[in-house]
Amino acid sequence: MSDSVFDAGLTRSALQSIGLDAPAVRALSDSNAVRPNLHFVKEPAATGTEPVNNVDPGLDIVNVAFGLDATYLPHAGVVITSMIANAPGAHFRFLILYEGISAEDRSEFERCGSGHQFLWLRIEQSSVLAMAGKRHISRASYFRLMISELAPADMTRVIYLDGDLVITGDLRELYRTDLADHAIGAVADVGMDDRAFAERFGLAHQRLGYFNAGVLLIDLAAIRQSGAFLEALDLLETRKDEMEYSDQCALNLVFWQRWTALDILWNVQRRMLMPNEGKPCFAEKSEMKSGQRPKIIHFTEQNKPWSTDAWHPLIWTYYRYLDKTPYRARVRTMAQVTLIREVRRRVKTFFNWQRLRAN
Repeated sequence: MSDSVFDAGLTRSALQSIGLDAPAVRALSDSNAVRPNLHFVKEPAATGTEPVNNVDPGLDIVNVAFGLDATYLPHAGVVITSMIANAPGAHFRFLILYEGISAEDRSEFERCGSGHQFLWLRIEQSSVLAMAGKRHISRASYFRLMISELAPADMTRVIYLDGDLVITGDLRELYRTDLADHAIGAVADVGMDDRAFAERFGLAHQRLGYFNAGVLLIDLAAIRQSGAFLEALDLLETRKDEMEYSDQCALNLVFWQRWTALDILWNVQRRMLMPNEGKPCFAEKSEMKSGQRPKIIHFTEQNKPWSTDAWHPLIWTYYRYLDKTPYRARVRTMAQVTLIREVRRRVKTFFNWQRLRAN
């Protein structure tokens, strides 16, 4: 039995265990075509960069995908700026699935990644556009479920990133990570009660078995063959009210016990750094590599660096890279950054950063 057939069988079993009948699962798993309701428009790169079809085969390209709307565009600009700054000499190809972003805004955004390649895919007429976001989760995050269907055929591996991150490590290291026999790699969501999640859906419990979908290393070839992302999309569409964290829960159901655990430093979440906020954290201090410098800082939960009441031990890493983007004045005004608040954040973040050990 091939690995792809075996993986598809595991996916069918997992989905049937939560209530999808066999014909429905089989119809999803056997479909290799783009679903009829996944309509998109390929937009030209705003700044005239080389089309992705003409990538120099001699270059070591790192593919990175985002699901964005206009609201998160400035913050994704910070992600890209920090990514490039910490990977000197790297060549990035950005796949951006989006809605509601004008040509002018796309051009401004590309200034954050001058010299790198951009592929813009505007989502149209998809059933996803009829769904609202949930809590602090933007509807645009659902677009990650379409990556396998809409990415160029030559894109066989990609890193998906949320728009509320700062990257402080060399992303090429993450990109080259061995996924072993799995199609995705991720970091556990330490704020999620994985036992309660497993019990809710009748799954076998696994400690730290629920992953955070804000940083994903994806084997697109394997995903296309199994149709796993389409299965997650179907769950989101048909059982959205049961998905506490929307598409993240859908992905966890489909990939339960079938994902590779990445180095936890590639997705350092708020609760790893702020254990005294009174919110549950389901990982031990040693498991979170406390005391080591993150490679990706993920500003999880509702309190973001651009919130007017924002606080986070490493918030200034966000503002450090924001200052290198075209969005500096806009975001600072939105966040009501005053001189006193700026100095206080800078001092606190400096000392918090210094106490963390480099790898």
